[in-house]
Amino acid sequence: MRTQLIKKLGSGSSSRESRRGFLFLVVLSIGSLALLAGEGCGGRPATPIHSLEDLNNPNMIVGGETETVSLRMGQEALPKAKIANFATPADAYSALLAGRIDAIAYDRPPLDYAATQNDKYFVLPQTVGEGHIAVGAPLSKRDLMDKINEFIALYRAEHTYEEMCEKWNGALKPVDPNSKSCYEDMYKRWVNTIDPPMPDIPKPQNPTNAGKPLIVGNDPQNVPMSFVDGNDQMTGFDSEFVMRFALWYNVEFEFKRLYYDALFPAVESGQLDFAVGNLDKTPERAETMLFSDDYIECPAGIMILKSRWQPLNDASEAPADETESAPEADVVEVEATEVETTVEAPAETATDEIVEVETEAEIVETAPEASDVEEELVVETVSEPEVAPETAPEPAAEPVSEPEVAPEATPEPAAEPAPEAVEAPVDADLELELEIDDAPKGE
Repeated sequence: MRTQLIKKLGSGSSSRESRRGFLFLVVLSIGSLALLAGEGCGGRPATPIHSLEDLNNPNMIVGGETETVSLRMGQEALPKAKIANFATPADAYSALLAGRIDAIAYDRPPLDYAATQNDKYFVLPQTVGEGHIAVGAPLSKRDLMDKINEFIALYRAEHTYEEMCEKWNGALKPVDPNSKSCYEDMYKRWVNTIDPPMPDIPKPQNPTNAGKPLIVGNDPQNVPMSFVDGNDQMTGFDSEFVMRFALWYNVEFEFKRLYYDALFPAVESGQLDFAVGNLDKTPERAETMLFSDDYIECPAGIMILKSRWQPLNDASEAPADETESAPEADVVEVEATEVETTVEAPAETATDEIVEVETEAEIVETAPEASDVEEELVVETVSEPEVAPETAPEPAAEPVSEPEVAPEATPEPAAEPAPEAVEAPVDADLELELEIDDAPKGE
């Protein structure tokens, strides 16, 4: 029920048309300005996140691109969290920056790139699965796929800088002379560098398919793998991969821009010779199309806002180890306050969302009642040891060995204050119980 209340932002044909004019970096800039106005402006409680397990919570929303394996892995790793589907990665990034979701489940290279570009992001050290990113081709293109796999093996293997410059038509020539492979050179450039330029890769001089270029499908909004630059040219890791392959194989090609969910049917129907675009290889898809070997290491990761990251070994978390119930109650109270603020702030909040928040508020109200019982029990157990002085008139019996001092000590008057000492803690307990009982009512 609660999962059904989550809206699929950015889906539909109107969204597909509107997103054409936006680049990923523009989204980052707009989101950064939103953060300057205050985090959580979209209404999500900005509670600290200590580990991946903190996201496995019904109050957390994890977003990602629709039908991606990385989002599916995120859902499997965080079964208690709500899942929000987005038409493009850019939509998911925008929602995270605006505070409408708590985390993004996506392929690790794009997440690492985003964190490099914007220090407001933080990629969790834990991964949620191992993805397999490959080139896709129609079942009839077996010979072409064999060549693609041959190239993948070459560009991922280690070579000397001289070999990469002089052999294979210069298709493997790295930009960084310290790179041990073409793959390493490309990964460092596109994933770990801010705004990298596309290297100058020459076109084949005498292509074997002159006049009949290979049609290559490519996603224009998948930064940093494939996207459109300021000159309306395809760029990114996947685009460079295709350019190098064409130079090595000595063929002409042209890109056909298709969004992620349209690449698969275009390959299956034979409209494309092959496709790149962060394609997830799965056994189900392999029944209707060919897949190459993995051409990039691509585990699925989770990204959050850096301001919410607070590792468990942080010194500020030390008091949390002393008692377990108190910190949990504090977290619930904070969430309740922020959720209530969220409901009142935006006038256009959907009715379904309000109903969802009200059910969460009910859970919040019941939480302190449980803690009240626990605190009352603690008070009673603390007061019990103090009753022990009633059975301890033994010190007063010591004067019996000195009859002369016994009248002066008068143990009978000394025994009278003992009940008074017992009554004092009882009164304090009653006061504490009253305070504890009144506390939730005041909230």
